[in-house]
Amino acid sequence: MNLYLVRNLDGMPVWVAFESDQMRLYTYVQNTGKFHLNAGLYEDFYFDHTMTYEPLDQQAAEGAILSGVGRRDERSFVHIIERYRRDPNALSPETVFGHAF
Repeated sequence: MNLYLVRNLDGMPVWVAFESDQMRLYTYVQNTGKFHLNAGLYEDFYFDHTMTYEPLDQQAAEGAILSGVGRRDERSFVHIIERYRRDPNALSPETVFGHAF
């Protein structure tokens, strides 16, 4: 399991990301409490390299999630949040971490 703290260009933490065995990148979205496939982050991770990806162990990833990393403003991201809420392929933290969160 590969976990990352993703920082934007300003160095601010924006996501906790999980790289699956199939090389797919999922990001934890606080608003849903789940990991969602993030195609844009995939492009950045493998090709563009504009964000910073700090490897995390499981404990540090859980701590970042508990601190609020991955929360999106419900008013600014209304369509994206609704799409995430309807995502039938979202991964629960239990699936990623192997235990209830």
